[in-house]
Amino acid sequence: MKLVEGHNRVVFHKKNFLHVVAVHLVVLAAAPWLFTWSAFLFAFAAIMVFGYAMGIFHHMLLTHRSFKCSPWIEKLGSLMGTLTWRGPFAGPVQYVAMHRVHHAYSDTENDPHTPTKGIWYALLAWFWRMPYGFSSPELYDRHARDLLSNRWHVFLDRNVHLVQLAWAAICFAGGALAPLAVGGPIDPVNGLRYVVYGVFVKTLMGWYLINAVDVINHTIGYRNYETEEDSTNSFLMAFIHGGGAISWHNNHHAHMGYFTVKRRWWEFDVHRGILRFLGLFGLVSDIKVLDETRRAAHRPARRLESMGA
Repeated sequence: MKLVEGHNRVVFHKKNFLHVVAVHLVVLAAAPWLFTWSAFLFAFAAIMVFGYAMGIFHHMLLTHRSFKCSPWIEKLGSLMGTLTWRGPFAGPVQYVAMHRVHHAYSDTENDPHTPTKGIWYALLAWFWRMPYGFSSPELYDRHARDLLSNRWHVFLDRNVHLVQLAWAAICFAGGALAPLAVGGPIDPVNGLRYVVYGVFVKTLMGWYLINAVDVINHTIGYRNYETEEDSTNSFLMAFIHGGGAISWHNNHHAHMGYFTVKRRWWEFDVHRGILRFLGLFGLVSDIKVLDETRRAAHRPARRLESMGA
């Protein structure tokens, strides 16, 4: 796949930078004063659900097409993934283009978030120090053309902030009305609390937890496959990401067309379990799984051909 001319020239995106600053400021200024354990657990649950949705639907469905599902499940999963509010790449079209470029040019100067440009860059600074190519419609036409024909995905991509505003309204209403369940009065302060935690704390947690894969899984860990980039498998990321398949990142880069790639018995995948559960109701099907644990336990590492980008 080709990039647009001058793609790797880093440019400063003011709006993305202000977005990052604003989220940090709200969390630092308001979250400590509005803290309750229920609000914090709500934020944690939200980022787990939305983060799982991004990993399953934006990543493995829309980017790699490693399983099939009904159109309404795809739309719901794409919406939930967008609610991570993950900087400039929360929307499905931009996410897919970014991730396909990442796979095609991993750990080179054309990689949008490689740690070879610095740990801080890979963790967060790439949100506003973006490669020039991501400002060009030509790049999305080349790398996410299949999504550009889907009105729902395009709508989400163009209305990331509007979607988050709708989520904020839900958080406020839920928080303000919650006391009614125990006979109390409507509490606007509690509504504000759930906006701060359900939107801003959730978002900040998501940025650091999700983006940690770009740092940890390209710097430390073990490798099952001799791929042409620096991807690794990591127990730490398996803990941070709640057992997602992407924790075994080297496996994924070697066989990116599969939903789950299992080379060692301990390389578990909670995401696959979620899909298998949905499959019981006929909501998903054709999950691509590569399980090599039944083969010989000891054999030399080898590079396998990638399966799509």
